[in-house]
Amino acid sequence: MTLDSPTKHTLLCSKCNLPLGDQLVKALDGAFHPNCFTCWDCQIPVASCYLPHPTEPGKPLCERDYFKRLELVCAECDEPLRGTYIIALDKKYHPNHFTCSDCSTVFGPDDSYYEHDGQVYCHFHYSTRFAVSCAGCDMAILKQYVEIERGDAVDHWHPECYMIQKFWSVKIAYPTLKEGDQRPPKYIPQTPFELLKIQKDTEEKVVSIWSVLSAFEESSAVCISEMLLHVSNGAYIESICLSERFLVHVEALFAGIDKICVIYKEHQQSEFKYSREAKMLCKKIINFFSLLSRTGDMEMKKLGITQELLSLVTGLAHYLKNLIRVTLNAALRLETLLGKSVAVSHLLARLMEIPGKERHSRDSQRLIQAKNTDYCQECKNIIEDQCMRYGDQRWHIACFQCKKCERSLTTTSGSVMNGQLYCTTCVHASPCTFDYVSRLAQYSYLLRIALSRLCSLLQITDSQLSNVDYSTKLNSAKAAASHILKDMPPNMLNASIELQQMMEERGHMETIYPTEIKDAKTVSSSTTRLDRKMSRSFKMANKRSTILGNTTLPTRTDSLHRRSVGLDDLPQMAAVAVNATTTNSRKAPPENIHIATGLSGKPRIYLSELSALQYMIIRYVAVVQIESYVRSSFTSAELLNMVETKKSSIWGKFFTPFKVKKNVQPKAKEIGTFGVPLDVLTDRTGVESNLALGPSPVRLAAFIDDAITAMRQKDMSVEGIFRKNGNIRRLRELTEALDKNPNEVDLTQENAVQVAALLKKFLRDLPDPLMTHRLHGLFMCADRIPDPDQRKRALHLACCMLPMTNRVTMEVLFLFFRWVATYSHITDEVGSRMDIPNLARVIAPSILTAHHKDPLKDESFTAIRVVETILESCNEFCLVPEDLEVFLKDPSLSGMDMSPREFLKKVEQTVKHKGYSIPRSPDTQRPPPSSIYTPQQYLPYSNHHPPSDCIPQPLKSTPQLMQPPRRTDSFSNAYKP
Repeated sequence: MTLDSPTKHTLLCSKCNLPLGDQLVKALDGAFHPNCFTCWDCQIPVASCYLPHPTEPGKPLCERDYFKRLELVCAECDEPLRGTYIIALDKKYHPNHFTCSDCSTVFGPDDSYYEHDGQVYCHFHYSTRFAVSCAGCDMAILKQYVEIERGDAVDHWHPECYMIQKFWSVKIAYPTLKEGDQRPPKYIPQTPFELLKIQKDTEEKVVSIWSVLSAFEESSAVCISEMLLHVSNGAYIESICLSERFLVHVEALFAGIDKICVIYKEHQQSEFKYSREAKMLCKKIINFFSLLSRTGDMEMKKLGITQELLSLVTGLAHYLKNLIRVTLNAALRLETLLGKSVAVSHLLARLMEIPGKERHSRDSQRLIQAKNTDYCQECKNIIEDQCMRYGDQRWHIACFQCKKCERSLTTTSGSVMNGQLYCTTCVHASPCTFDYVSRLAQYSYLLRIALSRLCSLLQITDSQLSNVDYSTKLNSAKAAASHILKDMPPNMLNASIELQQMMEERGHMETIYPTEIKDAKTVSSSTTRLDRKMSRSFKMANKRSTILGNTTLPTRTDSLHRRSVGLDDLPQMAAVAVNATTTNSRKAPPENIHIATGLSGKPRIYLSELSALQYMIIRYVAVVQIESYVRSSFTSAELLNMVETKKSSIWGKFFTPFKVKKNVQPKAKEIGTFGVPLDVLTDRTGVESNLALGPSPVRLAAFIDDAITAMRQKDMSVEGIFRKNGNIRRLRELTEALDKNPNEVDLTQENAVQVAALLKKFLRDLPDPLMTHRLHGLFMCADRIPDPDQRKRALHLACCMLPMTNRVTMEVLFLFFRWVATYSHITDEVGSRMDIPNLARVIAPSILTAHHKDPLKDESFTAIRVVETILESCNEFCLVPEDLEVFLKDPSLSGMDMSPREFLKKVEQTVKHKGYSIPRSPDTQRPPPSSIYTPQQYLPYSNHHPPSDCIPQPLKSTPQLMQPPRRTDSFSNAYKP
């Protein structure tokens, strides 16, 4: 480009075609007036500096528009990007202009930024303004998360917070508070540094709680499961070795509880309640030792012992899990009230000492000899509470006084002479130093004494125990546990596996964590194409980097994905062992243990696995099959009417006004929780639940799922569960709250009796009862069949005729009621007293009633017998009747649009064609019956109930209640030499 003087020849401007004057601009193969040589886009003169149009020759551009044409302009300052720049959110920035939209924070190469509605925010402003809070810890979710839909509400969780809630029903930021506790106001950080510190501390605490407690629970479960397997195989030395290791776990948990109690006292807080769970856990351990001591009867009572083991394992897992939950909640409660971390770390520190102590468990046991006394030196009574200790001698706190003057002593104000206590005033002797022993420390001591006495009774020496290879035994336990877990249905797997499956389905496994932005590169102004992926709001944090490539970030979910055994798995594992022992006697268990098999050995089909069409087929087949049992009371048309669903014909759709109007029932309530039809409530609030028996999840009303889940975390041995009505005023308040907004009600905060009363009220308020008015007469008729096998068969078929929603709900509830019955009689003094017959008495009036009550025809006792029979055989009633499975494979019964009567006729033809006959299994193939009734010695009346024929199955949450063994009044006075 040049500026020249006029020449001889007249030149014309290339833009305006006018003669050029004294000065001109020569550029782009043309000549221009200086004022005509302007930017093609903004019309600013560019004679001093121009750049050619990148795609259209002959058009000058100023520097700004040239870079704009190349899309190399900073989105913040609108200036050209001449050097290194940043690409983010499909925009480009100068390195020092990529800042937060609300503050001047400049994002460095290793900083995270967060996007919301097209704007960029720093960690502080995004966390405080837009981030979704975790339902567990109440901190912003910036990385991986779990989304749980509960009806109309959606909760978001950090993975570890979700697992803590899943395992122990404890929310980190919202532990259960005592009545009168004042929750301090939530502290709102004012600076980015404060926020980052709070989030980091909370994350470290949550990760520590999950990793330590889950490892503790897994290790404890492995010990218990291995103890079970060794006892069932008669390997008593190995069982005692594993018992030693399990006592190390119990002692560590007790030490953590004692430390929390000390912290409670230091901060002048009332002590939390843990004594019941701790004492019941110790009683279960003593019962296990008692079972080991009866080696002489093991050959004759093999079946009884396996049944007893089932109850023991279930109790050990239940009370240990409850104690973990109570302790964790107490530690979090104290930190919530004080507003600082003072307790959780001490609890976790005690549990982390277990690996070191396990290596010396044999040495610790040698220090406790069978001859050691558990009596008070003064009153000669057993010490089951806090006490004072000097050497091997111990005294009750009340007995810790001078023998002469009866003054109470302190830890340094007394002396011991000839086993008697004296103060330094009465006896001139050097004072002794006494140690205070807490209640739980005394429990641990008594357990050690009981184990030593067991070894002495069985004549097992230290050398025999020392020769057992712990690592080999523990590895075999893990292998056995993993083998059993492999053959369990998915709904019985550890909750961590459930989380993994859920997250894999949502596709978060690879995109959930923030990653280095590999496409935000160091670029020069000559770059013409750069790609940048859009960030995903709160789902992931975005990081910019000037480093090429992408480094692998550490993953926190390793512990969440391990396939391990937990305390929740033990009842199923125990049932597997019991079933294997029952069916195979002393033979080795088969390589693959299946959950339910028929007489042919083929796997059975669960009713909960059926599709809607398959279940319809079973309902109509059940109508045909049950007719032979009840034809004296019901016709085929009446039976068909019990399962017939409304199906509008083409005429019914077009000529609705001409239909004859029948008695119109008042419209059912559709809003709320109580008094709403079960199918309506399930459609509106249904959740995918794993509480059924089969491997497939079932759709269940959210209230039922919440109530059962809450009660499974509570002590069900409280007397009168489901019989007592709870607090009437609180029951009314909960009912109103659940009707108004069920998402705001946390049933885990209520006691077991209150939740049970609420569940019973829910069932009682259903417009159509759980077992339906329509089928009430059929159930009553089936119960009057004299032959017990035919009666049971007819009741099974009647259950198959229930609507799908009702049958699924009944399955979940009855399995839960059987689990409740296992806590009816734990010891002579402890238990809910609600066995199968008692539960049937209090539940039947709420689920099986007639539509029109006739005072002259009271069938309440018949309804109780029906419910009792179904409770006894609920495991079997959850399966498709074996002879009906063939109809599910008949292609002629599927894929056809027929009326109910046509369908029924087709089923009848199929039955005749197949030559159906009711199968009868030989008595020799029937396993010995097991009783789930209360033993006679516990009842104030005669028990005339027939024996149960429920076969123990390795099925979800349905442990069989066996006759409890003889137990002593105290768990410390066993095995006296």
